[in-house]
Amino acid sequence: MSIAISVPLRRSGSDTRGLMLLLAAHVVMWTAFCLLYLAPSDLQNDMTEAFSWAQEMPLGTYKHPPFYAWVVHGWFSLFPTRDWAFTLLSSVNAAIGLAAVWGIAGRYLSGPARLAAVLLLEALPFFTVQSLNFNANSVLLSLWPLVMLLFLRSFDRRDLAGAVALGLAAAAAMLSKYYSGIILLCCLAAALAHPDRRRYFSSPAPYVAVAVLAAAVAPHVLWHLHAAIGPMQYMASKGSSKPLEILGKAAVFVAGCAALHALLGAALAWLWRRGRTAPPENRPAMPSAGDRRALVIFALGPFLLTVLIALIFSVRINTHFAIPIFSLSPLAAIAWLGLAIDRAALRRLALLAGIGGLLLLAMAPFAGAWTLRHDIEHAAEPRRLVAERVTALWRQRVGTKLAIVAGTESYALGATFYSPDHPTDFTAFAPAYAPWIDADRLRRGGLAVICLKDDDWCLGEAAKYQGLDTWRTEFSLAKRVGGVTGRPFDFVVVFVKPGQTLPLQPIHLRPF
Repeated sequence: MSIAISVPLRRSGSDTRGLMLLLAAHVVMWTAFCLLYLAPSDLQNDMTEAFSWAQEMPLGTYKHPPFYAWVVHGWFSLFPTRDWAFTLLSSVNAAIGLAAVWGIAGRYLSGPARLAAVLLLEALPFFTVQSLNFNANSVLLSLWPLVMLLFLRSFDRRDLAGAVALGLAAAAAMLSKYYSGIILLCCLAAALAHPDRRRYFSSPAPYVAVAVLAAAVAPHVLWHLHAAIGPMQYMASKGSSKPLEILGKAAVFVAGCAALHALLGAALAWLWRRGRTAPPENRPAMPSAGDRRALVIFALGPFLLTVLIALIFSVRINTHFAIPIFSLSPLAAIAWLGLAIDRAALRRLALLAGIGGLLLLAMAPFAGAWTLRHDIEHAAEPRRLVAERVTALWRQRVGTKLAIVAGTESYALGATFYSPDHPTDFTAFAPAYAPWIDADRLRRGGLAVICLKDDDWCLGEAAKYQGLDTWRTEFSLAKRVGGVTGRPFDFVVVFVKPGQTLPLQPIHLRPF
C-alpha cells in the first residue's frame, strides 16, 4: 500500500498545527480517494447493515453489539444519506484514532519524531484503505487508541473525571465488538506491570472506571440474556473443530500482518540508516520503566493475545481482526530503535506521502472502472438502482411509503440506505434476527421481497406468501458509469400489500 497523505511542514509551525494539518489532509485525501475509486460501486454490506440497525437503535443485534450503529444514527442525523457522508464518517473515525496516537506519543517522543509516529501510520493499510469500510472492526481504529490514551492519563492523575472517561471509552469499545476485551486486558496488564501500581489500585480510579463500564454495558447484557440470537452465538459460529484449520488461519494471519507492515518497515529502515550517525542527544529520551512496559504491552499485547486466543478457543481469524491492533507500531519502532528524526526527515516523509497520494488519486477512477467492468468486490451489483426501482413500483402499486424489505442480503440492506423511504430490513425473514419486526408491524407496513433470480433460498421464502394479496414482477438491471457497463443482474420482486397477516417464521434459516 502506498502512503497517501501530504502535510506542509514548516519549522515555524507548532507541533499541534502540524497534527491538525495531518488530520485534515488524511480526511480530505481518503474521502476523495474513496469517492473516486468507489464511484462505480455502492456501499458495502457492512455499512448498509450498520445503517439498517441505526434506524432501529437497538440494544444489540444478532451479530454485533450496537455502539457503532448508534454512531451511524447520530452521524446521519447531521448529514444527508449519501455515499460521501458515509465515506467522510470512515475517514473522520480513523483521524480520531490518529489524534489519540498523537496523545500517547507525547509520553515518549517530542517534535518531529512525535508527528512521525502518526504520519507513519499512513503506511499501514489499516488506517487507510481498510478504514473506509465503517464496521465493527474499523470503528475500533478510534476507540482502542482512545482507551489506551485515557488509561494512561487516568493512571497518572487518578482523578474521578479521568476514571469516568476511561470507563465510557472502554464501554464504547466493548459495545462495538467483544474483541475489545483484548485491549482491556492490556490495560490491566500495563497497570499491574507499572512500578506505581499500588498507588493506582489504592485510589478510587480503577474501581470507578470499572463501575462506569459495567453500568454502561448493563442494558446490552440484559438484552443479550433475553435475545433469541446474539453476538455470542454469532461468535461461536466462527469457530472450528479442526485444529489444522485453526493453525492454518493463525499462520496466514501472522504472515498477512507482516506483509501489511512492508511499507512501514521500508520507511523505518530508511530512517534508521539516515539517523544512525546522529548524536545521542538527537535520539528519543529513555522513557520511565512504567512507560517502557506499557508501550511493550500496548504495542505487542493485542497481536499476541489475538493469536493466543484464536489457538486456545479455536477461532478462525483473518487480517480484518488486525485493523485496530497496530496503532502504536511506528511509535514503538521509533522509541525502541532510538530513531533520530529531524524536520528534514519529516519533510521527506511528507513529500513521499504526498506523491503517493497524488498517484493514488490519479489512478482511482481507472481502477474503479476496472472493478465495475470485472465485478471486483461486487462492484457491479446495482443495489442503488434496485432500491430506487422497487420504491417507485411500491409507491405506484400500493400508494404508501415502502416500510419493510427482505430478501437477498445485499439488496435488502442496500434498500434501507438507497431507497428514499429508508425501509427497515426484515433480516432473513426471522424476528430472531430482526426483533424489531413483529406481526403487527408487518401487517401495517406490508413487505417487499427482493430476490436475485438465482437465489433459491430467497425465492423459497417469498413463495410462502402465496395465497396473500401479492404482486410479483421481474426485471433486469445493469450499472453504467462513465461509459462502462457492468454485467446485468436479474431480479424477482414480490410485493406483499399491507393489511394482511404474514407468516413470521422462515422456512429455511439463512446461514451466517
